Amino acid sequence: MGSFKHNYSIDQCDHNNEENDVHSTNWCNKFNQIWERSDYLFGLLHSSDDFYRQPIKLRLPLLFYLGHLPCFTWAQLQHLDGVNKIIDALFDKLFQRGVDPNVRTGVVNHGHSSRFSINNEAEKEYWRRFSVQSVEEYKIKVRSEIKNVLMNGDLKFHDLNTLNVLNIAVEHEMMHQETLMYLFAQLSIEAFRSDITNEKDLRQLCDVTSPLPENIWIPLPGGQLSLGKSYSEQLPTYSFGWDNEFPSEPTYVSNFELQSHPVRIGDFLQFVLDNGYTTKQWWDDDAFEWITETKISHPTSWSYDNSYRVNFVLQRDIPIETVLDHPVIVSQIEANAYCRWLSNKTGSEINLPTNGTYNANFRHLHTIPINTGVNKDLQWQGSAFEWTSSIFRPFTGYRGNLPTYPGYSSDFFDDSHFVLLGGSFATDLKLIRRTFRNWYQDKYRYVFATFRCAKRNAHTDNPLTTADHEKVVRFLSNSNHRTIPSEYFYDAQGSAIYEQITSLDEYYLYNQELKLLEKRADDIRSTILQHSNIHNRSSSSNIHIIELGCGDGSKVETWLSPWVKSKENISIIYHPVDISEYAIDSLVQRLQRTMGEDIIKEHVKPVCSTFDQMYTHLNSNEMEVQVVMLLGSTIGNFGSYDSNHIKFGESSPAMKLVRSVRSNLKIGDWFICAFDLCKDTKTMVQAYSDPKGITSAFNYNLLVRLNRELNFNFKIANFLHYATFNPLLQQMESWLISTKQQTVSDQNGFSFELQAYEAIQTEVSAKYTPHDIQTLISDNSFKIIECYKTDDHYLPYALCMTQAV
Repeated sequence: MGSFKHNYSIDQCDHNNEENDVHSTNWCNKFNQIWERSDYLFGLLHSSDDFYRQPIKLRLPLLFYLGHLPCFTWAQLQHLDGVNKIIDALFDKLFQRGVDPNVRTGVVNHGHSSRFSINNEAEKEYWRRFSVQSVEEYKIKVRSEIKNVLMNGDLKFHDLNTLNVLNIAVEHEMMHQETLMYLFAQLSIEAFRSDITNEKDLRQLCDVTSPLPENIWIPLPGGQLSLGKSYSEQLPTYSFGWDNEFPSEPTYVSNFELQSHPVRIGDFLQFVLDNGYTTKQWWDDDAFEWITETKISHPTSWSYDNSYRVNFVLQRDIPIETVLDHPVIVSQIEANAYCRWLSNKTGSEINLPTNGTYNANFRHLHTIPINTGVNKDLQWQGSAFEWTSSIFRPFTGYRGNLPTYPGYSSDFFDDSHFVLLGGSFATDLKLIRRTFRNWYQDKYRYVFATFRCAKRNAHTDNPLTTADHEKVVRFLSNSNHRTIPSEYFYDAQGSAIYEQITSLDEYYLYNQELKLLEKRADDIRSTILQHSNIHNRSSSSNIHIIELGCGDGSKVETWLSPWVKSKENISIIYHPVDISEYAIDSLVQRLQRTMGEDIIKEHVKPVCSTFDQMYTHLNSNEMEVQVVMLLGSTIGNFGSYDSNHIKFGESSPAMKLVRSVRSNLKIGDWFICAFDLCKDTKTMVQAYSDPKGITSAFNYNLLVRLNRELNFNFKIANFLHYATFNPLLQQMESWLISTKQQTVSDQNGFSFELQAYEAIQTEVSAKYTPHDIQTLISDNSFKIIECYKTDDHYLPYALCMTQAV
């Protein structure tokens, strides 16, 4: 290696006798294999002087990594019984931890990190105090002690702590081998030996045929999926994972489409040539300011001198025309800018995905063409990690740091690091597992990471209007209590997510009401017929059943069947009313499947409207009976208190709604309303914040819709969904809590500041007592005819039949 030679060669561990434990031998071989690779990588350097290079200012010089890998492993093994030897007091401390400074400021926020300066000369001067030979000798001593512990340390290989320590040590070195390679990619080619690489010379490749094959969109169904993996304290089910891989966290993903392949160099070149790096609208303000200050005009692995060229680990200045089909290596901010540019070109909402499944291995020192993947339609075998839009955060139920590696993950739960999934050409195959999460700052440009684009399915709902924008601005402008009206939940995507919510075990409201309707459907019909004296009315008159907020109609057949299947000569017309066209369409399609096309034509007349405007769409006369139904405990979405904090005061939302219904009914008409009764608070909270994350997705979609239709710039990753019961107002409340100080704005000049932990309310759901029901009904000139309640005293729910008097 230039000015010095290795005086240590790796061989198989010595076996003192034939009875050496098989586990000791296996682990010794694992360490041997990983050390061979580390030595190979360091052996690529031309001379000892090259170890003092700092190819990336945000990382320590290469000499640090030569000492860090053995130092860290030895520090881990000292957590095992009987291992407490100090090999070199100075080096044991000096090489213990690396650094991850802020990309823009260079500031290191972690107190345990090594000393650090972004001044290259200062770093080089400091580290030259330590010779490469001395660090090499330290490495040899450490490895010798590690082998001794493995073979003679009487380790408890059936102990989970022992297994964790050994796995941490091995995987840590694997991860840093990839770190070395992306550091090497930033070195001048003169820093490497020229006699030991047998890599294919990419300059000899023919130019890639242009244009590239289309990167097609693959539709993927939404639904429930599981992130992470479950904790296990038993050896038979033990599976190693880093602390951030646990526990298993169910979550919900909406329907989306994903590009079949990662974005290629040729694709990204079009963005660059279209002035992508100088067009402000593609970038967040902070990102654009940074790339302008630092004069960034293309990916860091590219260079430009009359033409674009691409650099790899051991190869430089490869003509871009020969590698157009390789995945592009970029930071997350560059990937986001490309998505916005592509959104503008296609007219679709395009973003980074939030999850995926990938595969890779340590086979090359460069990316490989995308078309070499096994599956040309949906290629998961890319040769680079893939960026997601997900902030690196602990899963729900996270138990905290690894006992032997405090701060491994938690130091970076700072809302500034983002999750990458999969693996690269530099990633060891043992690290390629579904639960493994890598993470970097969004401006970090050096990691071997690419991306693919995702887009939501087309929406069937009409976009929000200027009036809606004014209403949202008015509610968000109230700094004392910022809210977003819950009526905006139900675009096509929101309605689809709500369908998922209704199937949750925790969402008792749906299940309890369905049980009541199944049990009382015939009673409801007979009560209306009896008290309305229908048989003495004209045979040409209709009964109009008007369901406010019908949703997707999953419960309609239960109560509608007795009406339409009756042999009595009674004409009924069902008017499902909802503000979501998607919900109306879903309901009609459902009824067509379950009840038939003829029933739809004869009895179903949908109305897509708000509650207060629906009557302009109805066609009924004074002689016909109207039955207004407000199911799903929708009444709870209308607050019980007025501005003076008077329950059911004249201006309270619930009072105004019921009064509006009554004003459009005549004496003898019906109002059937479902009420969710007060119950155990834990049960209520779980219904609005389920462990699968579907209710969270429902709330986040609200911000997505405002971004898409009203041109706001809410950053979804900067908010957390939170549900709680307010005993003072006797209502469940849903909030979106800002996780950091931020500014939210739209394209019309409106903006507002949110401090960390400041919240926006998205929903209220009032809960009722029997006295509340009586008060609300009687104060609006209704008489309770029947009040059906569930038999389940733990989940009380009421269906109240009232008649206008």
